[in-house]
Formats: sequence, C-alpha cells, structure tokens
Amino acid sequence: MLNRRILRVKAMQALYGYFTAVESIKEVKRNELEEMHALDPAKHDFADKALFEARKKQAVKLFNQNLLVGKVENPADAEEEVVTNVNAALSEFESLIHKEARARKNDMMKEAERLQDTYLKLLLLPIEIEQREKLDREKEDKAYIAKEKKKYPFIGNELVRQLRESELLQKEAARASVSWDNEQNDIKSWYREQIRTAEPLQHFFGGKKPEDLPENDIVLELFKRVVFKNEAITSYLEANHLHWVENQPIVKSMVVKTIKAMQDGEGFELAELTKNGEEDFKFLERLFNDVINQNEFLEEVIQSKTMNWDVDRIALTDRVILKLALVEMMNSPSIPVKVTINEAIEISKMYSTPKSKQFVNGVLDVLSNELTSSGKIRKSGRGLIDNK
Repeated sequence: MLNRRILRVKAMQALYGYFTAVESIKEVKRNELEEMHALDPAKHDFADKALFEARKKQAVKLFNQNLLVGKVENPADAEEEVVTNVNAALSEFESLIHKEARARKNDMMKEAERLQDTYLKLLLLPIEIEQREKLDREKEDKAYIAKEKKKYPFIGNELVRQLRESELLQKEAARASVSWDNEQNDIKSWYREQIRTAEPLQHFFGGKKPEDLPENDIVLELFKRVVFKNEAITSYLEANHLHWVENQPIVKSMVVKTIKAMQDGEGFELAELTKNGEEDFKFLERLFNDVINQNEFLEEVIQSKTMNWDVDRIALTDRVILKLALVEMMNSPSIPVKVTINEAIEISKMYSTPKSKQFVNGVLDVLSNELTSSGKIRKSGRGLIDNK
C-alpha cells in the first residue's frame, strides 16, 4: 500500500528528473546563443573575432540574468539583435520547462496506475501457470508422468480457480488492458526453469517437504518465496518499471494480502493501493505543483540558511528534499512540522549522501522556526500536535 513517505519519494524522484532536465535545457539554450553569435569564417572577417566573442558572452550573460523574469527588460548597451535572440531563447526555455513539468507530473501520477496494473497482472500469473501445466501435461506421455510421479499442482488448485473465475479480476484486468498474451515465452521459461526448480516449491511438485516449511498453498508460496526473489522474473519486472526497487514492496504486499485473504476463506477482493484514495493522490500532485510554483522563493530561503554555500553546489537531491519539506510545512496545515522534518531526514538517508541527514535536519530546523514566526507556516488540527 502507498503511504505518505512513498508518495514523498515519488514526488522527489519526479522533481529530481524535472530539475535535471531544466539544467540540460539551460545549457542547450546557452550553446545555441553562443553558436548564433559566433564568428563564421565563411561570412565574417577574422579581424572582428573580438566583437563576436563579446556578443557571445553578452548573449549568455543576458540569458542567465533574465531566466527568472523571462525577458530582457533593461538591455542597457546590448545590441538590438542580441537582445532579440536572447528573448527568443528565454521564451523557448519557458515553453520547454513548462512542457517538461507537465510530462514529469503526468509520469508521476501514472506510475500509481502502473502499480495497480502490475498488481492485477501478477494475480493473473497463477492462471497462466495452470494453463502452461495443462499444455505440458497434454504433450507428455501418461506412463512417464505416472512413473516419474510428476505433479502439476496448479491444475485444479482452489485458489487458481477462484482467481480464474473472479469476475472482478477479469473485469479490472480488461479495463486496464492487462494480460500475459505477449509474454507466453516468458511464462514457459519461468515455469520450466524457475518455478518447477525453485527449492521452496519442490514438495508441491513431488519432492520431500522440508520440516521448517509451513504447509501453505503453492500460490501463496509462489509469491512469497519465488516471484519477488527470482532473478529472471524480477529482471522482467524491473525492465517494465523504472522505480521497481521502491515499488516492489508495495506490489508484493498487495498481492500477498489478497492471496492470504483467499486462503483464509474471505474470497477474492482487490487490495487498496492507498489508504486514503483520492486524497493521497491530491497530496502527491500538490507537493509537485507547489515546488514548481514556489521554486524562486524556495531557492532564496535555502540560500539564506546555507551561509557560504552556493545553492547550485548543494547536492540536487538535498535541494529537492528541502523544497518538498518546506512546501509541505507551509501548505499542509494538518501535518506537524516534526513529522515533515523526520520524513525529510529519512528520505535523505535513503537517497542522498551520508552527511545529508545532518544538513537537511539543520536547515529545516532553522527555517521551520523562522517561517513559523513570520506566519508562513500555520498549523491546525492534527498539525498542532508536537508542533514547534
């Protein structure tokens, strides 16, 4: 299940990608301005080289100086052509970063949907394995099967039957266009080379049951002990999910919870992706939007408390974590300041440098006090608990 920390991590990852892209776009535009004002040996006199070098430097300088306002308003002694080119570059830059922000946010929001799709797809896996067993059994000689005492434990399995006959599962899978139709070769390979040979499942296929292995259904054991641990299967999942390392525990929890409920006789029900549904996704979207919209202010307050550090020299991950924490403090009145700071510290431990937790803690501690005193941080309801 998605919790608020995971949502914060999703926002951090999306914003990290966005700010990285912004810096790349800046560099592209600077290079274009330099090329635009560079001396062309085929057209220009080498005697004017110094003039062209001055124009190049002036164009880049004007571009850097006016990134925030988006237009050269006081060109001073700049040539009209240079100002025109810089304004065009600034306009293109604004358009590109807005497009980038939309794309990153859309990807971030769609990732939750992809998590749900993966959950549904994995629930369909035992059905596909049962079908694979049926195909294999049809091809093998019955005498050989009897002699080798070969078993096909997925065929006729009660949990597989419930999954196969669940109208809800089939309906949701169809709605999401989820199936294994294009991965039949993978299913065949996994079953024969990974699943049938998996040590935790051997007693289901006719081997001796280890004494310390609980007597669980093979479907539950498949997900608990094989699918999320087998290199071949996890490689497939990683290839289809950019942040699978972070997402795997969520999907595994949902799948195992569903199968355990079925095993306990509760019938088939889909697990919830989030505890608070739409509210959680609004929280995620708001975090992303607030950082983008308040970025200039956030850069200023972070710079004010990093003393001699240039903001650009602070690890980008730390800057994003600080910005996320600050907008959460200011714009989520029901979340206590201490909770926000602790979450930021934990995320910095997971994704940034060894010294980041002290840095993040120190900056947020000072800024939270100042922003509370100035009225920019106001808490209400639950947010007043343990508030500073």
